[in-house]
Amino acid sequence: SDFTKFIELKPKNALAYFNRGHSKGILKDYRGAIVDITKAIEIDPKNAQVIYYRELGICKIFSNQKNSGCLDLSKAGELGDSKAYDEIRKYCN
Repeated sequence: SDFTKFIELKPKNALAYFNRGHSKGILKDYRGAIVDITKAIEIDPKNAQVIYYRELGICKIFSNQKNSGCLDLSKAGELGDSKAYDEIRKYCN
């Protein structure tokens, strides 16, 4: 609820969407996480950490969207997030 309130005050803050999405992912609300983190990406598309956490690829993979999730992880890796490649090896082979 704190992230939601912050987003109401600063709707262009990518990190707030990212954090709320990350929290939703932890709670296994993968669809909600995808929506929030997609919004974060729209606001700040160059942020590799945001793209990596499309709980990112991970939430999509856990939501039976493996191909799309693996593509997101690959994009995160291209943008400099080396952890994304570990996740690719774990989930995308």
